[in-house]
Amino acid sequence: MDREQQILSLIRRNPFISQKELAERINISRSAVAGYIASLTRKGSIKGRAYITSDEGSAICIGGANLDSKATGKQALRLAASNPVTVTEACGGVARNIAENLAHLGCRVSLLTMTGDDKAGHWLLEETARHGVDTSPSVMLRGERTGSYTAVLDQDGEMFLALANMDIYESFTPDYLNEKWPHIASSKLVVADTNLPADSLAYLIERCRSEGLPLFVDPISPEKSKKLPESLLGVTAIFPNLAEARELTAGRLGDEEPGDPGSSREARRLAAAIRKRGAEHVFITMGKDGVFYSGSEADDGTQLAAVPTQVVEVTGAGDAFLAGVAYGILREHSYLEACVLGLASSHLALQTSDSVSDRLNAEELNQTIQRMRGQ
Repeated sequence: MDREQQILSLIRRNPFISQKELAERINISRSAVAGYIASLTRKGSIKGRAYITSDEGSAICIGGANLDSKATGKQALRLAASNPVTVTEACGGVARNIAENLAHLGCRVSLLTMTGDDKAGHWLLEETARHGVDTSPSVMLRGERTGSYTAVLDQDGEMFLALANMDIYESFTPDYLNEKWPHIASSKLVVADTNLPADSLAYLIERCRSEGLPLFVDPISPEKSKKLPESLLGVTAIFPNLAEARELTAGRLGDEEPGDPGSSREARRLAAAIRKRGAEHVFITMGKDGVFYSGSEADDGTQLAAVPTQVVEVTGAGDAFLAGVAYGILREHSYLEACVLGLASSHLALQTSDSVSDRLNAEELNQTIQRMRGQ
C-alpha cells in the first residue's frame, strides 16, 4: 500500500485524526502528510473539514440503539394477570438495527447514536461494531442510562404491547448534530428514526434539504411520528405503517370516503396526503398485505404483495424492509426495484426471532428475489 492509500485508510478509521498523528503512524514528516492531504482533496477522495472521506456507497443511521427485551407469551396473553413468558435480551433500536442490516448486506455504514456509559451501552456498541458497523460517530454519556425497549409478544409472535425508556435521546440536540455534521455529510444516504427530539428532526430535515443529502425517515410509532415537522420537504423517503400513516395525515384527508381500513384505497389517500406535506417517496407497510408505494415512479401509487412467509416474529421486519430499500438505492436501483428488495429482506427477518436475521446477506437476498419471480 502506498503512502497516499495508507493515509486514506487511517482517515477512514478516524476522520478526526490530526496531521501530527498521521505523520507518526506512517513515519513521515508532517509537511509530507499535508502534501498527501492536498492531493487527496484535489482528487475528491476526502472532503469537508476533519478530513471526512467521500464514500459514494456509504450510509449513516441516526437515532436509537437500545437494550431490547422480548417477552413472548407461552399462551394467550391476558391483561391485569400474570402471564407465563419466555424472555430474551438483544441489541436493538431502529437506527441500530437498520445499520446492522445494511452491514449484513455488505454496505459501508456508520451509526450515530447515544448510549449511557454503562454495561448495556458498552455491550451495544461493541456488538454493533462486531457486525461491521462503524460506531465511531456515537457517544457514551456519563450519568445516563442506555435506552431500553421491552416488547411483549403473543404466542404467535405478534406485538401485544411495548414499553420504552428513551430519555437519553433528549440530549440529541441540533447542536450535537451540527458537531457531527462532517460524518453525516460524508455519506451518500442518511437514515434517521424519530427517537430524536422534534427540534433535532426539523434541523436534520432542513439541513439535508439545503445540502441535497438523501434522507430516509422511519416514524417508529404513531406517537413519535408527531415529532416530525409540518413540512417534510427534505425527506426523500418515509416508511410509516398504517397506524403511523394515519397519524401523519390526521385532519388532512377531507370528507372523501376513505375506503375500508387497510385497503389499497385507504393507503393511496394516506400516501397522497403525506406527499403533500413534502415527502418525495412514501412506503406504507401493511403487514401481510405488503407495501403501498407512492412516488415519482408511481405517482398514484401501487401496492406490492408481501412474500408468503411462515412468520416466527414480526419485530424486526420493518427495520429489514427499510434496510432493503436503502440497499437498493445505494446500489442505484429504482425505488420500485428497491421496494422488492425491501420485501425480500423483511421476508427473511420474519423467519427469525432475532431483531436482525443472520440469514440476511446479498446472496440470500438475490436468491429470495429469484424465488419470488419464479426463476
